[in-house]
Amino acid sequence: RDELGRKYSKSLGNALDPMAVIEDVGTDALRFTLMTSSTPGVDTKLSEKALVAGRNFMNKLWNIGRFTLSSLPDDVPPLDPQRLTLADRWILSRLDALTDSVTRLFEAYQFGEAGRQIRDFLWDEFADWYVEMSKIRLQGSDEAAKATAQAVLATALERALRLLHPFAPFITETLWQRLPHQGPTIMLAPWPTTAGWRDETTEREIDLVRQLIRDIRNARSEYNVEPARRIAAIVSADRHAALMRAQAPIIEMLARVDPAQLTIAGALAETPAQAVSLVVGDGIVAYLPLAGLIDVDKERERLGKEMADTQAEIE
Repeated sequence: RDELGRKYSKSLGNALDPMAVIEDVGTDALRFTLMTSSTPGVDTKLSEKALVAGRNFMNKLWNIGRFTLSSLPDDVPPLDPQRLTLADRWILSRLDALTDSVTRLFEAYQFGEAGRQIRDFLWDEFADWYVEMSKIRLQGSDEAAKATAQAVLATALERALRLLHPFAPFITETLWQRLPHQGPTIMLAPWPTTAGWRDETTEREIDLVRQLIRDIRNARSEYNVEPARRIAAIVSADRHAALMRAQAPIIEMLARVDPAQLTIAGALAETPAQAVSLVVGDGIVAYLPLAGLIDVDKERERLGKEMADTQAEIE
């Protein structure tokens, strides 16, 4: 009898009391976990870890919704395709890809995989990337750019909520009612369809930008750079130089790079000395000067002490 059975059992620990589970993690979390833990032809085995993960996703979704709603004006502007940025086109392309995939999975009764893909889109692509990218315009002074970001946020979240509704009916209804929508309830809203936004070239370009940001973040973590500290970066971007220059504000914000110390070139005359090199891929290499990551004098002192201690142990 495991911990979950002892906690929720209603008869000798051989079954879960759904009311106790609901009280602990919530109705939507239980429903979502049951649906995404299932695989056709295989018995579903619930675990406390899976239920906690379901609850965490519902909390994340609620926070996504709160941020989006707090960023929208009373009258959300219509989506203007002519003003979309690369980040806007990317999230809308990913939304179309998700819509198509989830629809096919539902038709094949692959509900578990459909739910997992919706969760990955909302948590990773929408919340962790697009929302963060949109903050540059939401916090800026360009009202037209801000309006475009607001329209994309509302459009993407509204459609994603309709996709998620069969898995989590209560939280999706609550958030949907506060977003621009048509109809009295999300239960009667039409099933989402693609809108012709799929653009694989845009997806590949943003993937390169995301990978560069990830690599810089990983290097910062490895060298214990304070989160608020801005660092220098030199990027040899090969044929992607124009792309990287256009996305420099996103790189500077999300990788915490100093705008005054960010250099992006097609090719470098020489490799920077005393710098961490990051091979991003497709010809892109980033160099982070060590002086911006560590205190060089202290690092030399530390290495010298380690070498002395090692030599003493050998002798």
